[in-house]
Amino acid sequence: MRLAALALVLAYVMPPYSVLRRMAESRDDLGLSALKVEGTATAPAAAAPDYANALGVTAGQGELQLSAAVSMRLPGRCRVELSSLDSTRSVAAVTSNGKKRFDGAELPALQVAADEICAVLALHGAGDGDSRAAVERHLSGHKVDVRQASLGRFQGKLAYVIGDSKRGASQFWVFKDEKFHPARSIFSDDKGSWDVRFIDYDSQAIDWFPRVVEVWKGDALQLRMTTLNTDAKPKLDDKSF
Repeated sequence: MRLAALALVLAYVMPPYSVLRRMAESRDDLGLSALKVEGTATAPAAAAPDYANALGVTAGQGELQLSAAVSMRLPGRCRVELSSLDSTRSVAAVTSNGKKRFDGAELPALQVAADEICAVLALHGAGDGDSRAAVERHLSGHKVDVRQASLGRFQGKLAYVIGDSKRGASQFWVFKDEKFHPARSIFSDDKGSWDVRFIDYDSQAIDWFPRVVEVWKGDALQLRMTTLNTDAKPKLDDKSF
């Protein structure tokens, strides 16, 4: 009987609306108005030349190690910036309430990172349901079917999969735990098929930001950012957005 009851619990799929509502409320409850995240970035060997050219450094034969910074003015304004100790240049992707721009060379994976971080982590609704509605609009833009949900497993944990469950469909994954953290955003655009992964909130002292954000294009990793420090009271220049 206990096994049967456990199977029923695991098989229960919360409606997509409720999953997004719980996720959005969890982000709203953090009470953030701004956030600065600093850490490292790794570009794999295949993608390293693009980042090296943008920053004016030598790519070498292996991975390219960089510094990364994510600045967020909630809701909806984000900047993801890469730099190198070997260069005075930096490159950044900005998304500000739906408007996008590059400071420096255009790097599609960097813009994808900025867009998805902003859409699912930079939430601070002025009214009840505002953040959930904003996430739904973003997912609809990616052609995610927000009427469907199923269960999947990511990073060894159960997650709700919003969208068509078939391979290749646009999907949004949310970890099936009490905090409903965003897990993955899978979609396609004119630049290719993307999979943005939000990995490991458990090792962070505070649930502001995941430890790792990865951007994949098809089956190839394009960028991995690792969090080292977070600051919820940063001094941010509005001109950065």
